[in-house]
Amino acid sequence: MKRLYWRPRQVSQTVIWLMAAFSLLGLASVERFRTRAPQGDLDAKMEASGLALEMMRAIKAEKMHMSQLADDSIDPSGSGMIGQMMSPVTTLTGRLSAKQTAVNPNFAAVIVEQLIGAGVKSGDLVAVGYSGSFPGMNVNVCAALKAVGAQPVIIASAGSSQWGANNPDFMWIDMESLLYEEGLLPFKAVACSIGGYQDIGLGMTTEARDMVKKAIKRNKLPLLTSTDYVEAIEERMQIYRKQSGGRDYKAYINVGGGTISVGRSMGKRAYKPGLNLSATRDVLQIDSVMTRFMTKGTPIIHVVEIDRMAFKYGLPLAPQQMPPIGEGGIYNQTRYNKLWTATVLILILLSLRALVLTDFGYRFVKGRGGKKAASSPEPMV
Repeated sequence: MKRLYWRPRQVSQTVIWLMAAFSLLGLASVERFRTRAPQGDLDAKMEASGLALEMMRAIKAEKMHMSQLADDSIDPSGSGMIGQMMSPVTTLTGRLSAKQTAVNPNFAAVIVEQLIGAGVKSGDLVAVGYSGSFPGMNVNVCAALKAVGAQPVIIASAGSSQWGANNPDFMWIDMESLLYEEGLLPFKAVACSIGGYQDIGLGMTTEARDMVKKAIKRNKLPLLTSTDYVEAIEERMQIYRKQSGGRDYKAYINVGGGTISVGRSMGKRAYKPGLNLSATRDVLQIDSVMTRFMTKGTPIIHVVEIDRMAFKYGLPLAPQQMPPIGEGGIYNQTRYNKLWTATVLILILLSLRALVLTDFGYRFVKGRGGKKAASSPEPMV
């Protein structure tokens, strides 16, 4: 004998609330049971950050010997990589918090990740353009290049914005030479410009430009002499071509906002911070060293907007003490537990089927004293 069941045409409000609560509980459990997993290329990242810290300590020791260390209120992490607010060779304004954030040696791991993302391998050529504005980040870039085993061709700009390597007696190119002479770096810049506005020190006094030229001379670097913007770009490109020996560059790294390197302020903002594998047609209209490389299909690593990069890779802003090596999202990433997420999703779908598509939900609610549905019942056999 067949039995006749009845169920309402509409889903009970009680069932809806039960399913909502169950789904929210499942979502909360998925968030609660996320796991931390190591990122790739961990060995190279750890090696680069360790090298960066060693280089910073060498520079700090020299600055301590020269009585040039900034006090704790300026350099709370004690990195030794923060300069003066103003000096005769200061080229532009600078933001202290960005300089403090850049001294984190774990940024070297970020550069390693971007180099590998660009396809750079041991023995590959990498072109580099940096100034003295972010000596801490310059160290991180050099450490990453060494850890990856790349062969960089570096063109430096001696000038520095506020809080950078702006002491006339110990500019960035002096620091770079120190690291090279102490065997911490196997490479150094092959040429240097004065830097600053238009890369020729516009706005600097004659005495200040002479100080910069003196620093370039004592570090035995060829001085870039072009005074025209386009000629200055071509002068740098000729050096990169000559140094390459006919080989292709696998990446170009820009640190800071050097006019010739980025293409004035418009070019600096046109490329995103970090790795750029392509650019729009409008961006390629902005002539600069970056654009010249991008036009040839060379990936660009654009090291600007330091705070934004720190946030993206889980590094602290303006740390009050030197961060330990291996600390930050660049080494470990929080991920959802795939097995648990799938289990929760299946349980929700099964519950929906049981409570909504069958008469179980109606009988379950009715059995618990739920309200009787107001609409006409639907027969079921």
